[in-house]
Amino acid sequence: MIIVLKTGVDNEKVESLKSWLIDKGLSIAPIYGTEKTVLGLVGDTSHLSIDEVSMHEAVEKVLKVQEPYKKANRKFHPENTVIKVGNVLVGGKDIVVIAGPCSVESEEQIMQIAQQVKNAGASMLRGGAFKPRTSPYAFQGLRTEGLMLLKRAGDAVGLPIVSEITNPYYLEIFEQYVDLIQVGARNMQNFELLKELGRIKKPILLKRGFANTIEELLMACEYIMNEGNQNVILCERGIRTHENYTRNTLDLSAVPALKRISHLPVLVDPSHGCGLSWMVEPLSKAAISVGADGVIIEVHNNPAKALSDGPQSITPSEFSYIMPKLREYARLEGRHISIPHTVAYAGTPGSFANEAAEKLYPTHALTGLEHFEDVFDAVLNNRIEIGVVPVENTLAGKVERVQELLEDENIEIINRIKLPIKQMLVAPAGTELSSIRKIYSHEKAFEQCKKFLSTMPECRLIPYSTTSAAAAVVAALNDKCSAAIASETAARLNRLEIIKDSIQDEEENYTEFVVFRRKKRA
Repeated sequence: MIIVLKTGVDNEKVESLKSWLIDKGLSIAPIYGTEKTVLGLVGDTSHLSIDEVSMHEAVEKVLKVQEPYKKANRKFHPENTVIKVGNVLVGGKDIVVIAGPCSVESEEQIMQIAQQVKNAGASMLRGGAFKPRTSPYAFQGLRTEGLMLLKRAGDAVGLPIVSEITNPYYLEIFEQYVDLIQVGARNMQNFELLKELGRIKKPILLKRGFANTIEELLMACEYIMNEGNQNVILCERGIRTHENYTRNTLDLSAVPALKRISHLPVLVDPSHGCGLSWMVEPLSKAAISVGADGVIIEVHNNPAKALSDGPQSITPSEFSYIMPKLREYARLEGRHISIPHTVAYAGTPGSFANEAAEKLYPTHALTGLEHFEDVFDAVLNNRIEIGVVPVENTLAGKVERVQELLEDENIEIINRIKLPIKQMLVAPAGTELSSIRKIYSHEKAFEQCKKFLSTMPECRLIPYSTTSAAAAVVAALNDKCSAAIASETAARLNRLEIIKDSIQDEEENYTEFVVFRRKKRA
């Protein structure tokens, strides 16, 4: 039951009403809005009639709440709740991006990732220390040591930290070290744990169980809130369905549903939601589009060697690549993602332009754009501060289109860098050189590898926008007849094998890249 109080009613009358309700065995949750004050009643109201309550002098209107969840219900609390985690507000105008590895594996690993995700614009640092795993033989985390390393890394870069609790026994150390305590899917209905978390003041991130309904998630939330802790953030992380292509089925419809019926912030975990690293970008974009207040992304510096959840983890370069794109989606929704400094390069993570940008701007957020024109357009329209594009290769000559675009009077070149270029023939694991019939790459890469390509006359050459994009398409095709000419980094990022090393015509092969920005107005 919800009681809407009259505007400007005397405090004495309100206190009289409260005392009467408490005598009826009910607890009261007051909600103070900008125009109205509401009293939410928690407990058995079946013996209380609407007419009986309406007769009180302080009451304007009485509403019955049919749903079993009360404190998480938007009817109890019409305005959105904003929860403060460290110096970060969750549920406000800013989209929150939580990033970090599934598990803390070493001090070097977590320190490195913390700095990289911070540079790219992450709001919080995540990392598992106590890992509930399906198999008792799998890596269970570094436990207390891992939590201390995570805290040290978060403090070093200035990010609040997020970590999962598995047992009330560890509550004291989590209260001491963790800014946002996560309850994982397996513990969503661990009611004794939820009650204990309700007795502290730390914000709680409550993940939906993989076989639970939206109502069950909100009832689990009610266990925490009923004990006094109102700082709960909900998280959709995928549910189990009959589909087995993905690890879970990410239920994005849960986001607008939760936002409609609850006042609490809602995050989405696209990494667990699909279990596939290449889906993280589109699902993150979709999460923002359907109204999520933030996303949780697993980032690992070497996913192939991760001790847990490697297949769903993206690299720091890939995280940096998608952040400016998520910022654009946030902007379309009237929201904001803050990124310190941004640099655009031609290509995707693993391109030679990406390598040049990383060398020049190791502390900036770097994003790849497919075409040269896209990089120039982003800089000229102030979506990106700096652009990095190739202008000339020792074997293939000048990049004519870039030369034309640089003639724009609003562009100024501010730096140059030369990189040695080693081209690799890359393909899915198990591909034989003799079986390749299609080779994807940029036209300039084909020009750099004419001698090698002359030894494979039966192959069809398929031009692509960039070498890194060519590697990505070959990874997606995943057949034994397709290969790409790309960098060693592009091969690693796309989980491809190097079939032939250094296939460029000459060992001394260099590409010059220019760095440009929009001219500053006098």
